[in-house]
Amino acid sequence: MASLTQTTRFRRALRKKNAGRKRKNRLALHGTTPVFPIHTEEADKNAPNEAKPTKK
Repeated sequence: MASLTQTTRFRRALRKKNAGRKRKNRLALHGTTPVFPIHTEEADKNAPNEAKPTKK
């Protein structure tokens, strides 16, 4: 049988590990950077001489 001290330490560590688990899982899946447009019409107008992929 485990001592009371060992049981307490285990429970505290378990609680610490599981704290914020939903938030941590969401961040792992979705990251922290919000989605933003990279190639917009305004960007294309501002840089007309830049190489652009050709449509096939």
